[in-house]
Amino acid sequence: MFGREDMAEQQSMPQLVVIGSSAGGIDALSTLVASLPQSFPAPIVVAQHLDPRRQSHLADILRRRTPLDVITVETEEALRPGVVYLVPANRLVEVASERVGVREDSHPGPKPSVDLLLDSAAEAFGEGLVAVILTGIGSDGAAGARHVSAAGGTVVIQNPQTASYPSMPLSLSPTDVDIVADLEAIGTLLNDLVTGVYQPAVAGDEKAFRAFLSDIQEQSGIDFRTYKRPTIMRRLQRRMAATNTTQLKDYVRYLRTNPDEYQRLVSSFLIKVTEFFRDPDLFD
Repeated sequence: MFGREDMAEQQSMPQLVVIGSSAGGIDALSTLVASLPQSFPAPIVVAQHLDPRRQSHLADILRRRTPLDVITVETEEALRPGVVYLVPANRLVEVASERVGVREDSHPGPKPSVDLLLDSAAEAFGEGLVAVILTGIGSDGAAGARHVSAAGGTVVIQNPQTASYPSMPLSLSPTDVDIVADLEAIGTLLNDLVTGVYQPAVAGDEKAFRAFLSDIQEQSGIDFRTYKRPTIMRRLQRRMAATNTTQLKDYVRYLRTNPDEYQRLVSSFLIKVTEFFRDPDLFD
């Protein structure tokens, strides 16, 4: 049965949202945070490429647009729900399970590094991470997105067709991207993802859910009934968010009219990490 224990495990996982942007990012961030409610239940860490030669007013700009608290991280801060953490210019940022910290770095390259932020966040939060790549020049974030995807996190990109500078969202491999969304829709999407508005199943609806998994097995040849249920539910929620279907019955209808979605769903269910098989000691 899909019981209360599964639902509790699914809902109790620590969550974090990280956002990376570059050129055009200040306007994009202003639009995004303006659509977040004051009750947003997860911390948000922002890595916006900034010119260290100029004083940044990003915190003041965002404070005027959002009811959430906005903090510039000087050294280290505890992660708290409903707080937007900004990384200063010419700093690198790393996330741990409960804290975010910054440090100086003299090596060349864009700062703060979106890749480094995504790498550390993926290691700390795994499937509880939602990573967002907005407008920007270059490819910072592409390597980090691979780690987020491998760790089971969710990767969202701004629709490149609507981005002022589409290079950053376009640099991500399509296989690492879970959702492509217009900028104006990303804030609402994030809130829906972290609050669990998408309902793959409810307690007592085991028959319908097992029928759904049987349908997936017929299409793919893979029996997902033996997979860990909370993981399946979280990854199914992503596809429901991507297809704008809030209930399982609606998603089933979408599958039947869009057969290509079966492969996207199966790919999201399957474990993507293959390093185990390339490590001789682990393989033995």
